[in-house]
Amino acid sequence: MKIIKNTLFALLLTLVFSCDEDKILEEIPIDFTVVDNSYITPENFEASVAQLYNQARRYFGNNDGSPVDMDVWFGTDAGWHARDFTQNIYSQYNDFGPDNSDVAQRWEEAYKMISNANTIIGRIEGVEFESNADRTRLLAETRFFRAWAYRTLVYLYGDVPLLLEENQAARRDFTRTPKADVLQAIIDDFEAARADLPNVGDVEDGRLTKDVARHFLAELYIVTGDYQKAIDSASEVIDGGNYALMENRFGSRANEPGDVYWDLFRLGNQNRSTGNTEGIWLYQVEYETLGGYGRASGDANFWERMIGPEYNRWVAKDENLGVRTFIYESTYHGGRGQAFFRPSTHVTHGIWNNVGADDFENDIRNSDANVLRKWWVDNPLSVYYNQIIDLRTDSKLAYETYLNPATIENDSNRYIYPVFLKLVQINNHFDTDLTDGSLTPEQEALATQEHKDLIDSYGGVGPKNNGNARRYFADHYAVRLPETLLLRAEAYMNLNQNALAADDINVIRRRANASEINASDVDIDFILDERLRELYLEEPRRLTLNRLGLLYDRTQRYNHYASSTVQEHNNLYPVPNVEIQNNTEAELSQNPGY
Repeated sequence: MKIIKNTLFALLLTLVFSCDEDKILEEIPIDFTVVDNSYITPENFEASVAQLYNQARRYFGNNDGSPVDMDVWFGTDAGWHARDFTQNIYSQYNDFGPDNSDVAQRWEEAYKMISNANTIIGRIEGVEFESNADRTRLLAETRFFRAWAYRTLVYLYGDVPLLLEENQAARRDFTRTPKADVLQAIIDDFEAARADLPNVGDVEDGRLTKDVARHFLAELYIVTGDYQKAIDSASEVIDGGNYALMENRFGSRANEPGDVYWDLFRLGNQNRSTGNTEGIWLYQVEYETLGGYGRASGDANFWERMIGPEYNRWVAKDENLGVRTFIYESTYHGGRGQAFFRPSTHVTHGIWNNVGADDFENDIRNSDANVLRKWWVDNPLSVYYNQIIDLRTDSKLAYETYLNPATIENDSNRYIYPVFLKLVQINNHFDTDLTDGSLTPEQEALATQEHKDLIDSYGGVGPKNNGNARRYFADHYAVRLPETLLLRAEAYMNLNQNALAADDINVIRRRANASEINASDVDIDFILDERLRELYLEEPRRLTLNRLGLLYDRTQRYNHYASSTVQEHNNLYPVPNVEIQNNTEAELSQNPGY
């Protein structure tokens, strides 16, 4: 405060004794933040880089509770909009175009990251640091995030404006840079990050390391056709001795029924400091911490809301009058889903039945612990009370038995379907998400003793979810070792070394207790299916398919709602119309087909 007062006094003297009108009119930032006084101290740069981490964890997150951030899964082979499965723009690609809000948001948010990164890069050299190592680390992190943002842009849009310096004035003359040049800039940044980022053992959880850059370089080298370099970069991660697949039960809930794959996604189990050797980079979430992206009643990922069905609103076929089949939203049914994203039948059934005959039952990634397919009817007033709606053994029979024929399509898309539990805090909700789930006297009179005991076990805090539920508070994998293995397998395949590719894939499949494959089984379709089996709801699926130019092909084959309208030009997003219209001093061309 003393500094501000002295500055104001000096300014007053200047106004009294000077007649320089230009100086009088010059705005001097004293007690508010602008760019010129935000990049002065090392602490300013630490905060600015922290903001890049924050932007990254939100880019594929869902902090506002709307379905807009599901665009990387909607309209792909992974699934469709659960509420609006026939008319949503990702089912009706004829309506998908450059005025779409998702298209504009992806572009805008990526360029915000790039702008922030360019400002840091342009201003950090003029600041004195106690340790040059800190400056080097911050610069490496910044270049990584700039590359990461451009990677997203080039996969989604193709040619994009390449900006590598800070913009200090408004511009309306942007032009699209050829994809090859953007890819080279991305690789340059990732390679610089690889050189200067710290090693994995030298950083706290969530911070970037050399191995994160190596992973993304492996992917980029595949894109540019440098397959041996991709193999070498992935091998530095895989064979470097710092990572291994988790093979045995571990972590916060290892004493409960489940398996090691289930353990990977339970609260508190993701970071290296907890003993997990599989996570390479984690988006950090801190429950009820300011800026932690984990507020119980506010800023947080809404994954549970997005991927879970609205089972509590469902009325089964021939149900008792005025009765909903499920009693309420419950922690044992996975929380307060509101049905925005439904997995495709290829995900729920196809990928588990197209390799080994017994994989549907044996692959732990498809186990009852990891995919909720058996729904216990928990309303004592229901005609179906205490029955199991079994979508695992024979889903067609289950749907025909319990769903009204007139609404079977709507109900099986919105109200009851298999739920992949890696983004659901099933039986692990915080007290802030729970409320008293006691039965009414009428329900109590019809409930089994086992049901009453279950309710009592929650001690008045649960199992009913309250309005705060829907959020997901676990740290989220940005990069996990199986993806690096699958990237190396892809590079081997591209060099016709399918036996080595099969070896890498089998490392993953052995841990999953799935049947092993042969070299003859390896093709890009198999790798993409294995990515669904292992990385479903982790990888931004549209980016993977766009990278390979296969969004059209895979969506046409495996998304029956979008198959008739998706076209080849949908392998890229359109350039947002708002960007074209605001760019009045040069042509910002549109992608073909839009």
